[in-house]
Amino acid sequence: MCHGLRKLGRHPIVVFGLMMVFAAHAAPVRAAKKPAAESNSEWPEITPAERAMMKVDEDPEADAIVLINDRSGKIAPMSNGEWVNQLVYHVRIKILTERGKRYGEVSLHADKYSRISNLHARTVKQDGTIVPVAPDQIFDKVLLQVGKYKLTETVFKFPSLEPGAILEYRFERYNNNLVYISPWFFAGAEFTLRSRLTQTVPAGTGYTVLCDLCGSAKPEITDSFEAGVKGMTYSMELRNVPGYRREEFMPPARDVTPRMEMIMQSLKNHYWEELKRRDGLFTDWASVATYTAYFYQKAIKEGQQALKPSVDEWTKGITEPQEKVKAITAHVLRDFRLAKLDYVDLYPESFQTLLKDKVATEGEKAVLLMAAFKQIGRESYAALVSGKQGGSLNPKFVSPSQFTHTVVMLPQPDGTNLWIDPSESHAPFGFMPWFDAGAEALLLKGVQGELTTLPAKNELSMSRFRVTVKPRPDGKADLEADLEFVGQDAADMRADLAPASESDRVDYLKEWVSTRRPGAVLQSQSIEALEDVEKPLKVRLTFEAPDLVTKADDLLIVRACVLTCMESNPISKGKRQHPVYVDEGWNWDETVIALSPAGMTTSQLPPPAVAKSVIGTYMLTCSARAEGGAKCSRQFVARRNRWDFDQFSNVRSMYDKIVAGDLTTVAFQKTEAGAAGGR
Repeated sequence: MCHGLRKLGRHPIVVFGLMMVFAAHAAPVRAAKKPAAESNSEWPEITPAERAMMKVDEDPEADAIVLINDRSGKIAPMSNGEWVNQLVYHVRIKILTERGKRYGEVSLHADKYSRISNLHARTVKQDGTIVPVAPDQIFDKVLLQVGKYKLTETVFKFPSLEPGAILEYRFERYNNNLVYISPWFFAGAEFTLRSRLTQTVPAGTGYTVLCDLCGSAKPEITDSFEAGVKGMTYSMELRNVPGYRREEFMPPARDVTPRMEMIMQSLKNHYWEELKRRDGLFTDWASVATYTAYFYQKAIKEGQQALKPSVDEWTKGITEPQEKVKAITAHVLRDFRLAKLDYVDLYPESFQTLLKDKVATEGEKAVLLMAAFKQIGRESYAALVSGKQGGSLNPKFVSPSQFTHTVVMLPQPDGTNLWIDPSESHAPFGFMPWFDAGAEALLLKGVQGELTTLPAKNELSMSRFRVTVKPRPDGKADLEADLEFVGQDAADMRADLAPASESDRVDYLKEWVSTRRPGAVLQSQSIEALEDVEKPLKVRLTFEAPDLVTKADDLLIVRACVLTCMESNPISKGKRQHPVYVDEGWNWDETVIALSPAGMTTSQLPPPAVAKSVIGTYMLTCSARAEGGAKCSRQFVARRNRWDFDQFSNVRSMYDKIVAGDLTTVAFQKTEAGAAGGR
């Protein structure tokens, strides 16, 4: 019999005489197929109301409106005898303002367990003209390719963008993980008129359905019969759904927007070897723990021989037990490129594959860690974590879909526990990332499993920038910047830089500078302690930048802020309805040294600026330097916490003060000698 809903083509499941192969993942991710030409009649009709709509009464600030946001799923047999969940997405967005043009660029990610095909897109202009997205303008971008492992995204841009235009696209996603159906979030980035989910499952499968924050609405359940396959169809539609904007301090979507999830609870007449029982699958948290532990322990048992030479090499010459643990952790976390998933990986690849390709998900890295620790006589345990980035755990909805990743708990000789997050490949030993601190988890220990909470550890995180500005006569400036990153900031920066090639690192730093100082041109760069994660990461940059220097008569005016400035208030003017989350606190410290041009001296400094709110404190102070020029120090610190939305009123006013402070300038005036020389 089958060992669960596992790998495509490996374990047949017999249901009603059909050979069904449910899948966790099948083959390498397929590139999106270029669409064939299609007629306009294949798109649902655009109504007169949709054509006429140019504002949203419920959201006067909206830059666009989501007219349709639908997903239709069907678990069905394919021609090769395999079964897959065929998901068809349809999105229709209307641009209302110039800012709404940002929705004209779309990227669709594939991952380890899904692939995209049959993409079609078009722009319908305000005058009714239809401009399709040409097939040769749909691109498959490779995000990661190591060995046979290939991760892609499909990207395209809509043509003829203008306020009043309707952007529409649809595509298919073939998802091979059928134990749980991908969650559906009804809210879009803007106010949504209609969002609908339908999902058909074969007869004999039982799914538990959660519709969280859906109000009084309930899913409709109907019988289905298509292509000779009996089943059940679940349908749920919501209208007039407020948008979920990813502005500052927003809670995860799971905490504040309606969503529907489906998790398999039973499979008729099927014996689950993982649970040693028939029919029932995820009936309680113990079954989730036992099911997951089965695949984790199986991979560990079958992979010990393959892993042993690597462990021997990693620990060669090391005698102290804790140093062996550190060495193993460093190699597993850094030698294997992270294949990032947004959900927990229940089905690790074989160690032979992982060791060959050197690519692993968090779950696979966790399994490698536990196997390696076992070889040096240390017992450890996996924990499925509902990370702070994913949202709060609902203890009444028994589903592995609520977990975002896997960590390892290693008991210490002193009775404490060391928590190791395999996703933090470039952090100090024992470092706990912000999304794990205080997060809820399912510990896979023993046969029952145990819901627990990870320690609320507050790691120091800081970015310090020291920037020297040399004004030029042409209005530009030459800059030297010494950057120092500590804690989470350093781990995040290293995660981008360390695995990259030298040329990719240069491109990354070019983008980093230009994002913070538009128009900046990077001239040179150097990186210190990139591989030594126990030390702060240091980066030195030289670049030129416009818009920092203004000439006016005998004055030269220089901006007092360079890299951490806020040019506009990031908080919308609309009434806040969501709680305020600062799960990842920060500490930004920028010092700007503005050098006096030849023949000029400091004539005016901006007054001190202070801004405070419930989330943190901002301070800007400037002073003249004895050797000439001016020094301005900017600090912005936000502490980790959560507040109700009614405490948010002073946050926008705080940002107004920050924007005003960041726009302040230092003035230099010609000295008498300089003026005389000029005459």
